[in-house]
Amino acid sequence: MTELYFDLKHLSYAYADGTEALTDISLQIPKGKKIALLGHNGAGKSTLFQHLNGILKPTDGSISFCNEALSYSRKALSALRQQVGIVFQDADNQLFSGTVKQDIAFGPLNLGWSQEKIEEKIAWAVAQTEVESLLDKPIHFLSVGQKKRVAMAGVLAMEPSVLLLDEPTAGLDNYYAAQLLHYLAKLENGERTFLLATHDIALAYEWADQLIVMEAGKIIYNGDPVELFYQEKLLELAHLERPWVFEITLALQNKKLFDGNMSMPRSKEDLQRLIEQL
Repeated sequence: MTELYFDLKHLSYAYADGTEALTDISLQIPKGKKIALLGHNGAGKSTLFQHLNGILKPTDGSISFCNEALSYSRKALSALRQQVGIVFQDADNQLFSGTVKQDIAFGPLNLGWSQEKIEEKIAWAVAQTEVESLLDKPIHFLSVGQKKRVAMAGVLAMEPSVLLLDEPTAGLDNYYAAQLLHYLAKLENGERTFLLATHDIALAYEWADQLIVMEAGKIIYNGDPVELFYQEKLLELAHLERPWVFEITLALQNKKLFDGNMSMPRSKEDLQRLIEQL
């Protein structure tokens, strides 16, 4: 039986003005998975993330984490947020210390770890996100991309079991956007689960084990990353385009250059290898 981190049942959420942000969402999030959330702005991706981290409380329905119903006491939320880390789309929403090192250290310092362990975890998180040269810089001197990497380092230093990444490539240049997949690959341990909300369809297609598509606060697709892009009506409804790797492969299949029953390539490298075999 698949072990779960989260089990959401009939989750709904409405803002104070009555706006329905999430409607009747039932979703299971297993251990050891890479899951990408797709959907246009306002589809509900960020609101869903804020429920998983306990920032928002459902209007209706239930959420359980590791088979325990979420509790919203200060102590329970602190324990949840150690295990479920979130990197916001706007890093300014979570950076508040004077310098980069102080900000990365904030979470570990509040976990009661030994000083040796704190330093070890900070050093590891700094290395993963390549922010060594920024440690003594004031936060307000950083670029948007640098702030995003520092925010990620602060979350990683707490060793979360679930990592929520809200538009992690927004504001990053091409190098650091490409490096994101390398960062995440280093963090895979068979137990940790990643949820990545993104507009970068090519990244989601290449990286994810599972794709979730949201539209108007509802989940309209939850399943295999390849199968999604055969469903033209669903793509139109969600305003999604096919990844270029998928489009080119389909074109080559239509020209009878590729076997129509072959496994679809998921990356540029996969496609190049297939072309070289022609």
